[in-house]
Amino acid sequence: MDHSACPSCNLPVLSVFYFCPNCAKSLRPKPLSTSIGNQIGIYLLSALVPPFGLVPGIKYLLQKSGKAKAVGAVAVLLTIISIALTVQFATNVINQFNQQLNSQLQINQLF
Repeated sequence: MDHSACPSCNLPVLSVFYFCPNCAKSLRPKPLSTSIGNQIGIYLLSALVPPFGLVPGIKYLLQKSGKAKAVGAVAVLLTIISIALTVQFATNVINQFNQQLNSQLQINQLF
């Protein structure tokens, strides 16, 4: 195992440590979890609250792990699909409202 020193307190630490056991300073970023629970949460966020799914999606895409990158790619894809469906649904609702409003205005103009 490689040894190095904590940049804050100079205690010898192993290169696999994420935090210094002496001063608790961060030595390197901890990888993001790819557990099933986290994946489900990220995918639900991406599908149900579309714009917010981009944040974890991009975070996971920037990781070194292939599994984390896959989680990020799925999250971004779900977010894009969800945004497209939301825009399509909103457009349909607005068009139906406009049609009903126009038909009401035409009926009122006849009388």
